[in-house]
Amino acid sequence: MFKKVLNKIFGKKAETKEKAPKLTNKAKLKQGGYAIALTAIVVAVAVAVNLLFAILAERVNLDIDISLTGDNTLSEENVKFIKELDEKVTITVCVTREDFSTGSEYVAQNYHSATDATGSNDGVYAYYEQSLNLLDLYDVYSDNITLKFVDPYDPSFSEITNKYTGVSLADIIVECEKEIGGESYTKNEILSFDDIYYLTEDDNSYGSMFGSSYKSYTVSGNKLESALTSAIFKATSNETQKVLVLENHCKKGNLTDYIEFLKQNNFDVEIFSDYNVTEISADVDLVIICEPTEDFAAVELDVIDEWLKNGEKRGKGLMFFADATAPETPNLAAYLEEWGIAVEPGILYETSENYQVFGDPTVNYFIPATIESEDEITKHYADIMKEGYTVAGGNAPLLQVFQEEGIRITTPIAVTPEDTVVVKPLSENSEWKPDGSYDTNQYIGVLMASESTYVDNVLCTSYVCAFSSRDFVDPYWFSTGYDVNSELILNSAKHISGADTEGISFTMKKMSDTSFTDVVTRDSIMVMMAIFQWILPIGLILVGVVVFIRRARR
Repeated sequence: MFKKVLNKIFGKKAETKEKAPKLTNKAKLKQGGYAIALTAIVVAVAVAVNLLFAILAERVNLDIDISLTGDNTLSEENVKFIKELDEKVTITVCVTREDFSTGSEYVAQNYHSATDATGSNDGVYAYYEQSLNLLDLYDVYSDNITLKFVDPYDPSFSEITNKYTGVSLADIIVECEKEIGGESYTKNEILSFDDIYYLTEDDNSYGSMFGSSYKSYTVSGNKLESALTSAIFKATSNETQKVLVLENHCKKGNLTDYIEFLKQNNFDVEIFSDYNVTEISADVDLVIICEPTEDFAAVELDVIDEWLKNGEKRGKGLMFFADATAPETPNLAAYLEEWGIAVEPGILYETSENYQVFGDPTVNYFIPATIESEDEITKHYADIMKEGYTVAGGNAPLLQVFQEEGIRITTPIAVTPEDTVVVKPLSENSEWKPDGSYDTNQYIGVLMASESTYVDNVLCTSYVCAFSSRDFVDPYWFSTGYDVNSELILNSAKHISGADTEGISFTMKKMSDTSFTDVVTRDSIMVMMAIFQWILPIGLILVGVVVFIRRARR
């Protein structure tokens, strides 16, 4: 009985146990189809991921900045401004991408006696590499911005230097096509090295030249974000300053190049050819008098004066270029003296051979004057002149009548190096040499006069800016070799006409010596792209193949 039970439980069950039947060809086909379908899905996902990141790379910033201070990230407000930009802007960098850091370092050392000495582990080019990373972001965030790098040593670069005076290695040009006064012009802003980087003066001085001590500097901050966005803001702005050239009282034709220079730099220039100045429109921002050939009537000067007052709102500017050989203009001279500016007869003559240009004593160097005025406008010129000098020939003796009188203040901008200059009488020939009877003095090359008053708690200022020679606007003297000249005449026109020079400001970026300051730069992005475009898709395909083979063998 017991045996029967055991047989019933174990024996018969064991006897009837059989192996599972093998899969039929139909089942194998079905199972293989699932594997193929799964592999196809995996490949499709890989392709989709690849396409997604390709699209994102074109439209979205894929840089990953893991520095503690966001060294390589644009400010949120700046990103908003760039994304909302609705005009086409071209950013041209005057150096190749490959040479950007070395080119910037060359400019720093040879033109600014500066080194990029950061505490960062990124090396001596830290700030320049940072600028390159930030430049790339402008192109990424806006379809209206085109970023291009050009080789300054290529013959085609002459097209840029012919168009924009003073452009040199590693400069950045911002351009926007505009219509000004019924004509098409390219509004532009040009950023040089010291516009982009903050330079801290070192303690050691290592020599002097032309009476000015040379200093060494350290690149200690990056202003590219503020400088570049401000340049875009000004280049795309529809606000254009209007200039009126009083041609009839002056030598005709001598301002042709300067007028074109102003037009290229966003000014709307008109020529006033009427014999008498009876009215100046309120929409004129700047009046230019250059090399007067005859005097102004008192009533004409009254018109100019009323225009400068602008109904107590001021905000106007007058630029005056003297001519050592000009005839006497007593009315104009008296009016300028009311602004603290005196132009005496004669021509400046440099007695020191150390300061003579090309051996010509009537061509003068001018170095930065000490800016004592609290006026922010005149302080700006100290920045222009701090690392160089300006040159002009045929200078009339320009003197400061007073420093402050009433609401008017005069501030020298550029002066001769030392008390080594005398005034040569115009009646003397080229063989003339000064003797002990001629007093040496320090003369002024550029003199700024301002008149300010408060209207409804707002400071309103008009300016008269006097230059000792028309050579300042001669194309020879504001060519590439004399960048300070071009900066002076351009910035003078901008500042005294009320053109927007402030732009947009963001926090200056400083490299920090901390951990985690490495960033995903362009090379790192290539690694990331390789991961998502090749490694990940290929990996997914391999997984699919393995799954297919293993399933097929079961």
